[in-house]
Amino acid sequence: MSDIVLEYDNPFWLFSTKLYRLDEVEAACIYLQEHQSVMVNQLLFSCWLATQNTHFNEHWSSQVEPVLGWHNQFVVPLRKQRRQLKPMATVGSRLKEMREHLLEAELLAEQHEQALLYLLYSVKKGLSQSNDREGALVKNLAFVLKDTRLSLTSQQQLKAVINKVVDDDVADEIILKL
Repeated sequence: MSDIVLEYDNPFWLFSTKLYRLDEVEAACIYLQEHQSVMVNQLLFSCWLATQNTHFNEHWSSQVEPVLGWHNQFVVPLRKQRRQLKPMATVGSRLKEMREHLLEAELLAEQHEQALLYLLYSVKKGLSQSNDREGALVKNLAFVLKDTRLSLTSQQQLKAVINKVVDDDVADEIILKL
């Protein structure tokens, strides 16, 4: 039996839920998710890691694979089912209730995903310390957005998220580096 215990109400979860509730952040994250296929938990983790002066290193890709598997196997299908029910949920109360249960399940799946990410942080797998918060954020975002060509609107949405972590002028510089 494994000695690994996942922390669900960990500092990353607390940070991300607080950040997500800030003005513009939720809408920006949803936009980036829907239009650029950005994994929001990875984006939020990138921001949180930067506040911890930590960045992804060359081993991150292999370390994060099980988390990506969880995301694709559980989070994505739950979200898809919930969205498919949206137009039907306006017609029937049972379908509305079902959609609400799917939302609860999706949030629990996302919290589990964040607990897995936090575990990697706790055991320092695929991560390195940095003396430069902004540099750490650039490295983290470069990994999360590595296969993404951001449109101007997406750049503005990304800035709405990262300028909650760094100053506005620094956020502009980071966007230009990506």
